[in-house]
Amino acid sequence: MLIVLLVTIVAFIFLIINIRKPPQKLPSNEVESFMQSAMKYSTDCYSSVERRYDVRDLIKACSNNELCLNKKTSCNILNQTLSGILEESWNPGKENPIKAYNLKIYDKNTNKTIINLKEGICSGSRVGSSIPIPGGLVSELDICG
Repeated sequence: MLIVLLVTIVAFIFLIINIRKPPQKLPSNEVESFMQSAMKYSTDCYSSVERRYDVRDLIKACSNNELCLNKKTSCNILNQTLSGILEESWNPGKENPIKAYNLKIYDKNTNKTIINLKEGICSGSRVGSSIPIPGGLVSELDICG
């Protein structure tokens, strides 16, 4: 009887420790491919009459507080563009396989956050990827199931 009680207590402690661990972030080729594709998406911000910024260019423009030709801020257009891409691509929700996402773009030299988009609550498994952007910028995306 004492052995059964001891084994039960140890198993209970082990279970509590595993439940309290934060979800681990696993690398994902799918997330990395998504991020690489998203960086090439053309935006509504023009740098000249002939040339639109893609998301990668817009991130750099936002980090420098540049305006688009239509006088909108590059950061506002970046926020709208990425929010739309993430929502349409991952569609997080309680009923869906994807429960949450978190996209953070920051300057690794100054640790200044350029954009941080979150949707949902991450409590399950987590996959993610990080890609460098020229100029010392980094884009990190975590997807939670």
